[in-house]
Amino acid sequence: MENILKKLIDALGLDSPTTMLGIPTEEHVLQILPTQLLSVVAKLGEYGVWHLSTITCLQDERFILLYHFWCFGNLTLRIELEPDDLRVPSICPLIPGAEYYEREVQEMYGIEFQGLPNPQPLLLPDNWKGGYPMRKDEHSNSSAAGEDRSKKLKGGLS
Repeated sequence: MENILKKLIDALGLDSPTTMLGIPTEEHVLQILPTQLLSVVAKLGEYGVWHLSTITCLQDERFILLYHFWCFGNLTLRIELEPDDLRVPSICPLIPGAEYYEREVQEMYGIEFQGLPNPQPLLLPDNWKGGYPMRKDEHSNSSAAGEDRSKKLKGGLS
């Protein structure tokens, strides 16, 4: 896995603020920018790394997306998003199986996956008015946030 990471970093010319964080065992985390996501995933595919285990999201001062891949060890792509710009490209054109993971994160946190083929609710009912259930901010649970969410999802995300 370390060889794949080195090749990936060299091939894409990844540099600051992109860093590779080595964690003991077979865990590796590569921090990238949202604009680098598609090229990094495409390059991983060239190296035979297509097994996406899941996509998770954490919320602190920023939202952190974690794309968990497996190939002879674990590789996680880490992307930080500012609360006022929760947009990232969908990786579904490269990995169609990512659709459910992206839909779940979109529905629970309000992250906009640009180009997501089917942005409709996955887990919550269509008439959900409770905002984004996994968000920590107080506004996400207001009915106004739920109404905005419902309108966005009905028309699709751009």
